[in-house]
Amino acid sequence: MSFTTFQTEVLERHNVYRARHSAQPLVLDAAICQYAQQWANYLASRNVMQHRTNNKYGENLYACFGKTNVTAQEPVDSWYNEIKYYRFGAAQPSNFMQVGHFTQVVWKKSRRLGVGVAVQGKNVYVVCNYDPPGNFGNEYPANVTRS
Repeated sequence: MSFTTFQTEVLERHNVYRARHSAQPLVLDAAICQYAQQWANYLASRNVMQHRTNNKYGENLYACFGKTNVTAQEPVDSWYNEIKYYRFGAAQPSNFMQVGHFTQVVWKKSRRLGVGVAVQGKNVYVVCNYDPPGNFGNEYPANVTRS
């Protein structure tokens, strides 16, 4: 399977940020991209934002309302910018809802990435899935290190 420019650019943006935190680069995985695309299509068709239940992968969601396209940098930058709320060294964050996207982007144990994007009218939905998933309690200090 060949990957879209958007998928490749989302991967590249992840890897720029991962390098800052001494995490190995992710690689795109065709099956995980298909999985992410299915969920992006679902979200767009129902005009909702919700995580997939019983997901075997880590997952970051992004939506932009009132536009018909987004750059690959927008969702990844949005997730990474949560770094300002993250307290490095804690066994696990007490403010997970504020930092969970950031920690998944740079999670060292994650190796493969799937990217999906869907447009419905003037709404854009982006789904990224990560394998293995991140954000496991007490594993934060080893997987989320300072830049």
